[in-house]
Formats: sequence, C-alpha cells, structure tokens
Amino acid sequence: MPGGTMSALLLRVFSELGGGSVPPEPGGVNAAGFGVPVLLQGPPGSRKSGLLFMAAVLAAEEGAGPVVFLSRESLQEVPRGGRAARDPLILKKIRFVYPPSLRELLHFFSSLHVASPFPSLILLDGLERYLPSTGSLTDGAHLSALMLDSASHLRCGLIVSAVPNSDGSDSAFTAVERYFPNHCLLCPVMSAETEERQFRVNFPSQHLQWDLHVEQDRGLRISLTGSQEDKSPNSEAKDKT
Repeated sequence: MPGGTMSALLLRVFSELGGGSVPPEPGGVNAAGFGVPVLLQGPPGSRKSGLLFMAAVLAAEEGAGPVVFLSRESLQEVPRGGRAARDPLILKKIRFVYPPSLRELLHFFSSLHVASPFPSLILLDGLERYLPSTGSLTDGAHLSALMLDSASHLRCGLIVSAVPNSDGSDSAFTAVERYFPNHCLLCPVMSAETEERQFRVNFPSQHLQWDLHVEQDRGLRISLTGSQEDKSPNSEAKDKT
C-alpha cells in the first residue's frame, strides 16, 4: 500500500504534545493518508478521545481531505494540549458522525463507497461501545473486515480507539486485535510523585518510548522516556557485562 503508516499521524500528535520532542516521520500527515490502519488501545481515562481529536485537527489543518470522526457519543470537551492558537474554523473541516448502534456503524462503513467526496481519514472513537461483551469472534471479524476493506478500497487512513479486553477470554474484540496490523498501547504507570495520571506509550513499530501525562486539569502532554532497545533483555545483558 502506498504512503507511510497511520502511526505517522499519531507521532505528529505526540510531537505537538511534547513540544517537538517526538521526531515525526518524514512527509507529514499527507504521506500517512494511504497507510496501515492503527488500533489505539488504553484503559478508561487515558484520553484516547483527546488523542484522536488532535489527530483529526492536524489532518484537517494540513488539508489532507475530508476527515470523519465517529463516536457513539459527542465529545464533552475539547482536549487541552499542544499549540494554544488554532483557527476555530478548522472544526468545520471535520465531519462528526454519531452512529447509535453497531447496526448503524456497519451501515456507515458499508455505504462509504457512495460518499462524495471520499474521506481521506476516518477516526473511530470507543469501538468497545459498539461490541457487546457477549459478542462472538465472528462479530468482531465481520466489523474489522468491513472497516479495513473500506479504508483500503477508498485509500483513506483509519485510526480506531478502544478499551482492550481485560478478562483474557475470546470475544468480539479479540478478533479486532487480530485483524488490525498496527497497535499503539497506553499502559498505566504507577507514580507516587505526582497526582497526574501517567501512561506509557507502547508503539511496537517505533524505537522510542514516551509517557503520556494527563494533568489535573485534564490537559495532555508527552515526555520522552528513552528507546525500547534500552529496555530490551539484550540491552540489559550488555549493561551487566
């Protein structure tokens, strides 16, 4: 598939939240527009909605084409973090759609081929709200295949956020995890030094690691923690020699 991966767009978000400490991939957002979809996973409170919203704004600012933001519920607040000065009219370049059920979500993706113009980027926030805990692997596989096939056919970017399955059982979401080729994980970090919430950003396709800080006023910022190579078993063995 031409272009980079959708990880480039998330890296742009991390770079802005980190004050430029995160090096973006070459080519900017437009180069990621035809890339590999990403599944962004994290527990409740990890501000996945805010990260997806910032990704939508960055894509809209760069004029990559129509941007679609899907969610079962409307955003309650605009996330704080990154550049303070933004053109308020940029939100008019983002189409917010709120499918109320799994059936309506399936209908949205199945009818994308008749949309005009085609979206350049689709962001789906809160996939777990559409997949019941009693859903089967077949349900998850059907939805995943429809989303990925639609994005591939339209040559548009796709980023989906979700709360991961925590009980370890095979469910509809298990199939989603298997279908998506690229994952970004937000893992809680326990810290007694601050009252803010902190999440380690685990991006297997990247060598660097970062921490996402959710401040008391719900603002977001990113700090660089090192490279994954520094924390690998091989590197630890080298340190001991």
